[in-house]
Amino acid sequence: MTEPQGTVQLPPQLSTIAPEVDDMYYLIYWISVVFFVVITGAMLYFMYKYRRRPGRKAKAPGHATALEIAWTVAPLFLLVYLFHMGFQTYIHGSVAPDDAVDVRVRAMQWNWEFEHPGGVIDEMNLFKVPVNKPVRVIMSSSDVLHSLFIPAFRVKRDAVPGMYTSLWFEATELTDDRECEVDADCPEAHQCGRNGTCALPLFCTEYCGAPQNIQDSAGRNTNHSTMMADVRVITQEAYQEFLELGPPPPPECEGSDDMMECWGEQLYAVNGCVGCHSVDGSAGPAPTWQGLWGAQRAFDGGGSAVADENYIRESILQPQANIVEGYTAVNMPPYRLSDRQIDAIIAYMQTLSE
Repeated sequence: MTEPQGTVQLPPQLSTIAPEVDDMYYLIYWISVVFFVVITGAMLYFMYKYRRRPGRKAKAPGHATALEIAWTVAPLFLLVYLFHMGFQTYIHGSVAPDDAVDVRVRAMQWNWEFEHPGGVIDEMNLFKVPVNKPVRVIMSSSDVLHSLFIPAFRVKRDAVPGMYTSLWFEATELTDDRECEVDADCPEAHQCGRNGTCALPLFCTEYCGAPQNIQDSAGRNTNHSTMMADVRVITQEAYQEFLELGPPPPPECEGSDDMMECWGEQLYAVNGCVGCHSVDGSAGPAPTWQGLWGAQRAFDGGGSAVADENYIRESILQPQANIVEGYTAVNMPPYRLSDRQIDAIIAYMQTLSE
């Protein structure tokens, strides 16, 4: 399959609205180029023609009403035309078709969560969408202002605390069919795509904060600049299967003897747990996972519990219900993981306590 080619200025067009957005971009771009050349050329010409010359007295500036009206009215018509074209594109990108699939997106420092029809929630920072099917994205933020941007789809909209915003798109190419270079040494890196696929990048383009001394598995500071996600465009049949069965284990874990443990380790990395919880016993913003399983946990304000299945589940779904003593400053958001995903995390935790 031939991949749509990008340009020096823009990435490939991989959604139905992308050509329309690009047409507006290039229209404004070339109009700006023409005006730049004309205005700069006229300025240089008049600078030369009316330069100061020895022994010649400059004439007083004149007044040309017709000329002034012309250079005021002509650009006005151009601006009205550009507004009309831009407003049409904006409305087209804001009003989704009736048959669109609704996906709720929750933005939080510093992750994206995607809830599909039927309450199906995929891995944090992984967005699966069907090809050739309109998808309406309904966004909200749990903390500060964020902004969802998928360059290949030419869509961008803010996620605002206390309200819903939306946009829509229709992907036109399967990501697994894209021709792209994948570095086998960095299957988790965003430039390669999750699990070595040619996934599309999703960015947060609104500065949303930067904590101190918190790093992810790649050693990067966990903050706005690393708040990225992968967009995977799959077949409509695969998407329907995903809705019926929920998110599967990653490919590298399927078929292995320790599939759940492997999956749990993957979830630990992709859901941002690595930013606060260590697995080697080292101190961090939140309790280490090493030796956690089966240990007695003392809570702030009194009380305690054994770190068993129920405790781990509650800590993931309702992290503020019982805060471990000494970690009251941590504001962990709730994670909407499936039962299988929670089981995988528990299996991984158990290996850290053996």
